[in-house]
Amino acid sequence: MAALLTKPAGGRKRRASSRPALLAAAPILILTALAAGAGTLWGLRVVGTVESTVMKRMEAAAPDLSVNAQMVGSLVLKKLSPIVTNLAAPADTWVRLEAALLMEQKAAVGADALVGSITEDILAYLRSVTARQMEGAAGLRNLREDLIERVAIRSKGLVRDIVIETLVVQ
Repeated sequence: MAALLTKPAGGRKRRASSRPALLAAAPILILTALAAGAGTLWGLRVVGTVESTVMKRMEAAAPDLSVNAQMVGSLVLKKLSPIVTNLAAPADTWVRLEAALLMEQKAAVGADALVGSITEDILAYLRSVTARQMEGAAGLRNLREDLIERVAIRSKGLVRDIVIETLVVQ
């Protein structure tokens, strides 16, 4: 027994075994692995449910999309050349407008003369507008409504709408 109580050779103390610490950490590691596995399975289930719901909704909306695609297929955008002019007031304020006309595909084939006259009409209208009239969202809405009205009159109903791509006032 005396041999067991003596110090080991070399004068070093024995280190305590790490097995009790490892045994204490084992349940934590096992629970962590189980939680990660359960979270992964739950996430895959939720993703599968969301994907199936989205696919069902897309299939339900598919007939509506095909009808709209047929209706839009006959309309084309005809770009206008950029319009740059000064405003009525203040005189040193300039405006640059880039727009496109939404019209029937059949009418767009020979519409170069119509597009030219619409561009001239928009240019003349912009020269009569003041910067104050175009301020804010209401001013932009009023400008767009006035342009739509002028385009409809000039084109005799061939142009459905005008799309304002850019509007810069300096």
